[in-house]
Amino acid sequence: MLNYFEKIAGIIYREWKTSVRILNKGHPNEEALACFLEDKLPQTDRDLIQDHLLKCDICAEYLGTQLKIETHLSKDVPASLLERARKMVGGDVKDNILEVFLMFKEKALEIIQTSGDVLVGQELIPAPVLRSRQINEFKEEVSILKDLQEIRVLVKVERKGSKIFNLAVTIKDKQGGLIDKASRITLIKDEVELESYVSDTGTSLFENILPADYKVEVAQGSRILAVINLKVKA
Repeated sequence: MLNYFEKIAGIIYREWKTSVRILNKGHPNEEALACFLEDKLPQTDRDLIQDHLLKCDICAEYLGTQLKIETHLSKDVPASLLERARKMVGGDVKDNILEVFLMFKEKALEIIQTSGDVLVGQELIPAPVLRSRQINEFKEEVSILKDLQEIRVLVKVERKGSKIFNLAVTIKDKQGGLIDKASRITLIKDEVELESYVSDTGTSLFENILPADYKVEVAQGSRILAVINLKVKA
């Protein structure tokens, strides 16, 4: 008879021990809920947690949040977003971008918008001043300069025909001298690399380009030193 009662006591103790472990201080611990989500608990433990979730809004909300997180993390991050994030590491994207928006006119190039200074003869004129003087048309070529985070960039657009132009990109240090390391200058259209050159002199020339939206990247190794957004309309 004693052995019979010992068995009953042992069963009751084990059940009590399980409930204490699973429902710590009245609530399942994080490990127990994680095992519940992954269906790794014995049926007795699952029943205890399930019964608790029906009565406890706090644990039910926590469990719902975990389900949302798991669903979100299971999705692949778009490759384009990862690439953009990689290029932005190491600097504020606003501080290393030069915007240039030009238009081909009958016999001239017209500056629609730019964030750089425009070279007029031997004078560098800030874009706002240029607009206030109502100067926006340039015969055959236009040069735009801007100091970025680490370098100075000069962009020269030269008209070669009614719908064809050459693009020269020159990079220097802030004092106007050559930068220490050779840089790669790449011309990109619709996220496709068209041409790319490693320049020891600091200048790269892209010839016979048609009007379109382009991006020019200046890089040293994996570091992007400058991004030039160039939009040219016919």
